[in-house]
Amino acid sequence: MSNICVDYKTNSLNLETFMFPGGPAGSLKNSVTFLHEGITTEQFMSNIFNNNYANFDVDWTFAGAGFYKDDGFWFVDLGIRAYANFNAPYDLFNFAKQGLTDSNGELVEGYDMKNIRGTATCYFELGVGHSRSFLDDKLVVGLKAKALFGLANGNLRVNKLDLNTGIDKWTVDANAAFEGTLPGFVPDYDEDGLFNGFKKEGHSGISGFGLGFDLGATYKLSCLADALNNEIFNRFTFSAAFTDIGFIGWSSKRTMYLATKKQEKPVTIAGDFIISTNGEGESLGDQIEVIFDKLKDAVNLEETGKNSGRTTGLRTKMNWGLEYEIIENQLSAGILSTTYFTPVSNVTEFTLAGAYKPVNWFEAGLSYSFVYGNFKTFGLALNFVPSKGVNVFLASDYLIPRWNSDFIPTTSKAVNFQVGLTIPLESKKTS
Repeated sequence: MSNICVDYKTNSLNLETFMFPGGPAGSLKNSVTFLHEGITTEQFMSNIFNNNYANFDVDWTFAGAGFYKDDGFWFVDLGIRAYANFNAPYDLFNFAKQGLTDSNGELVEGYDMKNIRGTATCYFELGVGHSRSFLDDKLVVGLKAKALFGLANGNLRVNKLDLNTGIDKWTVDANAAFEGTLPGFVPDYDEDGLFNGFKKEGHSGISGFGLGFDLGATYKLSCLADALNNEIFNRFTFSAAFTDIGFIGWSSKRTMYLATKKQEKPVTIAGDFIISTNGEGESLGDQIEVIFDKLKDAVNLEETGKNSGRTTGLRTKMNWGLEYEIIENQLSAGILSTTYFTPVSNVTEFTLAGAYKPVNWFEAGLSYSFVYGNFKTFGLALNFVPSKGVNVFLASDYLIPRWNSDFIPTTSKAVNFQVGLTIPLESKKTS
């Protein structure tokens, strides 16, 4: 089990944004939601951006094996990947909180809620990789090729969602599209013919095939040491990598295309579209579900009749780093930049890190991430490498500094953990 990783990142969609103290500090049961009448629109919306995203990622390598051959290292592994990305515009939350009238009691003329985006993908991957060193071990290059077996994929885009208010009714002008491959599910409609999500029907299974690549390299900056006649550059190592470069082609038989039902004029919806804001007797999840149910009815998706396959790209990640060896084989420090390229948003994180190896069988690392750390959290990594037995590592880039009484993170905008286990069978033979 060489890798199990769970990661969540957002710029605003954490618990602290939606919950406000209503009792003893830190107690979720005595707090109120953003919809409570005691929470002003200004209080809630001060934490909301023009675009609010959330990225969730699960990477689980079931099993892997590696071995040295001549001057290179070969490895093979099998795992599963699942990730989802979501984006919601400012006016979606403003509508949910404010409703018909603003804080001055004036009628709100309308809301522009375009750019609601959501994507999700799940697939198996079987990878074969090779790495080897060049230039007297100054340069190490690695390449991994991956066969991909698609399980499911969905992509929702709301290009237009204008809500115009009235005293007793709303008019909604919407344009949205969904395309996805969801084996075992079909569109579901209520008794009024409105889109009601998806229902289970048929069998799940492999629905697409694709190909992916990972490419990376490390380089010791010895060339600068020679050119500048300064040995200090021998201690620097530069690294760079691109992972998940590739695509998945999805079967036409299991792919569906939905779009907003064409209307000659905007849809009229009765005034009960407004959400109650007293926040009592309903959980935060229940209230948000009501809001999305109303928006789902307004968008009113229907099947387009299109019948063809589709191809989607992977969520590519770019890394680059620079490490300085302070004490040879014992103490080092460095900086890492990580960028995720997604259909919803591109996210970049910068991390400062240090690693200390007091003995051969143990190493520890401490890190601080700028963008999501927000001066409130640090990262920690531990690696146990006994000469015989089991090699175990565990790490988190964002240790949770604050929990509520129900053990739910409150202030964190990023949460992750990573753990792995390998069994060394034989040491590398050296001449």
